[in-house]
Amino acid sequence: RPAKAPAGLRAVDSDAQMESSFRRLLAAIEAEREDIRGSWSQLQDDRESTIAELEELRAQTEDWCAAEKAKIDAEWRRLDRLSEKMADIWPKKFDLVKINCSGTIYEVPRATLCGIDGSYLALLFSEENVQQIQPDADGCYYLDINPHCFSLIIEYLLNRRLRIDAPLPVIPKIQQLNMELLAEAWNLKPFLKENTINTLHGTSLHVNHNTVQATHPGWQVISALYPMPLANPYYFEVKVMKNPASGSSGGLALGVMGHVPQGPEIHTIRLPNAVMYNSNNGILSEVVDQAERDKVTKGVVLTDGTTMGVRHDPASRSLEFFYNGDSIGSVKIKDDALDRMRELFPVFALYVPGQVIQVEFRTSMKASLSDGMARG
Repeated sequence: RPAKAPAGLRAVDSDAQMESSFRRLLAAIEAEREDIRGSWSQLQDDRESTIAELEELRAQTEDWCAAEKAKIDAEWRRLDRLSEKMADIWPKKFDLVKINCSGTIYEVPRATLCGIDGSYLALLFSEENVQQIQPDADGCYYLDINPHCFSLIIEYLLNRRLRIDAPLPVIPKIQQLNMELLAEAWNLKPFLKENTINTLHGTSLHVNHNTVQATHPGWQVISALYPMPLANPYYFEVKVMKNPASGSSGGLALGVMGHVPQGPEIHTIRLPNAVMYNSNNGILSEVVDQAERDKVTKGVVLTDGTTMGVRHDPASRSLEFFYNGDSIGSVKIKDDALDRMRELFPVFALYVPGQVIQVEFRTSMKASLSDGMARG
């Protein structure tokens, strides 16, 4: 029979096991605490990141809302302006005007006739002016003008009631010159051609809209794209931006010509059917008498910043030259040259590399609108 273990020894073994278990428990608790602290730290980081993202989203949303509000406000303002224009085009009360144009009768709302701001038509049938014109027995205002051109104007004005940016009607070739004359006389801006420098010139000149620069030595001649209108006096002006040749004789010229310069004409200023003013010299022309040429001041030098203007008067077929806004004289074209100069193109000639001019067409020196074109 085996001997029994002492009671004291069993107690010691039990205490050792309990202590080991307790230590394992403490280690487990500490590990759990570390996990909890790590999770809490991660939650804090996530919270701060989320707050930052939400703040950024809030700022972006506010910016987007402000931008959209600005767009909406701008659109409302556009609609208000459009409503004002539509009110002019489609007035609540139609005031019909009866017009007899060379035998053709039109009945058009007065607001429609006045649709082109600044035109003679708008002035003629304005509320203030129309009361001073007495209609005939049939209640018509008589216009003694080209009926074909007037019908095209009425067509355009009526189309503008449906579309403010209505295109111009097709103008028959046989009526194009008549339409140009009428549009110029009545200041019908939609029918007027905006002149500019001809970009198809065959020279070494550099053209940027209405600014011309010389890049090679020798005469380089260029013209405007369209001839000058013939209904009223017309003015164009050149401003000298740079002229390295201003201290020499010549080197920069301008004037008019009966056609667009071509071939060898683009390399000389002694042009046929032309009137040119050459810097520091004077008038060069075979279509103007010497006595007429002497009427224009000679020796005017086109230096940096100066201007030279030309005014054409179709009634007298004369050309008046202006230096820095002051007249320096005028010339009249010979009678035997008029047939060759039915059209007059503004022409510009540069000689020295680095010269730069800026051309302005139809500036403030304009003709007044024609009078007496309507009667009762």
